Amino acid sequence: MRAAEKKEVNNMINLYGFNIDPDGWFGISDVEWFNKNTALIIVDMQNYDTNRCWNIIGTEGSGTSPGSFDYYYDRIENIIIPNLKTILLFFRDKNLMIIHVRIASLYKDLVDMPDLWKLRMYQHQRDSCRKYDSYYESEEMQIIDGLKPLENEIEIIKSTGNAFTSTNLDFILRNKGIKSLVIGGAWLNSCVEDTVRVGADLGYLITLLEDGAVAPDKEYHLAATRVLGAMYCNVKDTNNVIKILNKNIHR
Repeated sequence: MRAAEKKEVNNMINLYGFNIDPDGWFGISDVEWFNKNTALIIVDMQNYDTNRCWNIIGTEGSGTSPGSFDYYYDRIENIIIPNLKTILLFFRDKNLMIIHVRIASLYKDLVDMPDLWKLRMYQHQRDSCRKYDSYYESEEMQIIDGLKPLENEIEIIKSTGNAFTSTNLDFILRNKGIKSLVIGGAWLNSCVEDTVRVGADLGYLITLLEDGAVAPDKEYHLAATRVLGAMYCNVKDTNNVIKILNKNIHR
């Protein structure tokens, strides 16, 4: 790109109210992505999705092969949970907004859950030989130990893939003046990706926590991060997010 063309692009970025940094994602400075108006959203880190005893990997409704089992649960236990604990502690220490999201139904007859999701839940339990109850009070739909919300943290129940369509999440974020999000959780190629895409459409600047999100296998992981990082969001690891946030919130 010629210097004159680059200047014109930067002027357009300024026109839309963003601070400029040629090295930033889409030319947008890190101060826009990471600041005191940034919230952490952790998606679906609940027993059903992350505890290997529930055996979701390899079931028809999950779209995964039995060979993914070790990759998936090993990554959750050895990488995802430790990194999410680390970033949770940072957000708590800095008094930044934290929102925990889990997929479940608020009603015992699952009336608020799309039929496709109900079918997939049925397929999971049929193939895994475990009975799943999608009602939000059931054991399998609870957030796992170590990542449970504190009393002052918001917990949102969603009955769809993304965290916006079936909840008042957007309303809450706007009421708190939140403009940027850091998102991690399960699954990267499903509910996390859905939330990133819808959040971007709603105008939020989103960073995907690459080492704080799990997909069923490496191919899903690489595909999701490639598409999201090219079109919808920043992609960074936990240490980078903490480093940049720590610098920017003290400006």
